[in-house]
Amino acid sequence: MKNRVLLLCLTTCLAGQIVQAAKQEPVAEFNWRAAPTEEQIASLTLRDAILRAFARNPKISEAAAQIRVGEADLDAAKSAWYPQVSLAASGGRSHQTDSAGSLNNSGSGGITLSQLLYDFGRTGGAIDEQHKLSDAYRYALYDTMTTVAQDTLQAYLAVKRYQALVDAARLNISSLQRVRDMAKLRADAGLSSQSDVLQAETRIAGMNASMEQYRAQARSARAQLTVLTGVTPEDLPELPQALLNQQVTLDKIAYEKSAAVRSAQAKQEAALERVRQAQSNHWPTIKVQAGRTRYENESRSYWDDELQLQVEAPLYQGGLVNARTRAAEGDREAAEAAIQQSKLQINQNASTAYADMIGAQQRKEAGEQQLSSADHTREVYADEYKLNKRSLNDLLSVEQDVFQADSSRLTALYDGWDATVRYASAVDNLLDILGIDREKNSGQTLPSL
Repeated sequence: MKNRVLLLCLTTCLAGQIVQAAKQEPVAEFNWRAAPTEEQIASLTLRDAILRAFARNPKISEAAAQIRVGEADLDAAKSAWYPQVSLAASGGRSHQTDSAGSLNNSGSGGITLSQLLYDFGRTGGAIDEQHKLSDAYRYALYDTMTTVAQDTLQAYLAVKRYQALVDAARLNISSLQRVRDMAKLRADAGLSSQSDVLQAETRIAGMNASMEQYRAQARSARAQLTVLTGVTPEDLPELPQALLNQQVTLDKIAYEKSAAVRSAQAKQEAALERVRQAQSNHWPTIKVQAGRTRYENESRSYWDDELQLQVEAPLYQGGLVNARTRAAEGDREAAEAAIQQSKLQINQNASTAYADMIGAQQRKEAGEQQLSSADHTREVYADEYKLNKRSLNDLLSVEQDVFQADSSRLTALYDGWDATVRYASAVDNLLDILGIDREKNSGQTLPSL
């Protein structure tokens, strides 16, 4: 009894010490809601941004993995032409009866070798189908790369757009501050009232609010670019002029060079191969088979050797072959419609982007003319205000005209850039213009940084 009490006391003390030690030991905290850290870099070129987006985007990884699936399926289809070797073994009683008597076997084991000789195009059609599907998967990867590049470019453009608008707002604030200083000098000299100063400060406060709005939009665009690329750049270089030098020909779009069209075309050819496979199921399969099996029984053991030419021909399967043929025909028609849909989508996107490019160019030219006129008017009004020939409202009004013209010009400029990117993406030469080779290393590996 005393031993039990002593053991209980020791156990209680030990448990108390463990609990106390656990309380004293710091517990590591893990904030599962925290966003993943991003790398800080000094500068991020447009090409590097796209390549980093390739390495980060899961759609690229998914499309690349599908290529490896296609390669494995192709090897599986080719394996039908190789010899097939199998081992077989069994244990347990089996009874055989023939004209010579009966045998009671207790086990067997052997090896069988078979070689396909001819199947009227089924295996060859399966191999050709997988070749076409592998091409389709590769072109689908190229199309995904173009889509990711377009998204990255548009995020890049959004950052540059709002940075330019912030700079324009800052310049306008500086100009408004000069107007306020002039109004203050005139008010101190008794030439005007203090209400002019208050009015100018109100306009400055309003422009500060507009600038903060642009800054917020710039931060949002920069955050989106960071998510796409995985880096937070301090500076974004100027955009390449090569995008503006592309040839725009809506009447001669090279559909055959589009990755989306080529992927759909390859799928249509693969569907045609499936039709041929389904039709070949009406014909027999010819193969040679050799085998050697060892049988064990109660009285004696023996070998069973075989070398046979086998012909398997389906006679009736309840309409299975015809049903598979009709299904394959339906797949082929759907794939052919997908080709036309891809061409229609390209035509629509290219036409819309081209119209936006023309409109943005015209708006940019009009904005530049408006800015030049408003800037000249501002200088004239400033001189006339000093001579008391203009009111402060005239100066503030022309300052607003200058900012509106400048912001309209910048908006049109970046709208034109965006339309140019969308056109290049639609006709599938965006990455070619930027010098990114999608078909490097046989088109099966991604560009590296």
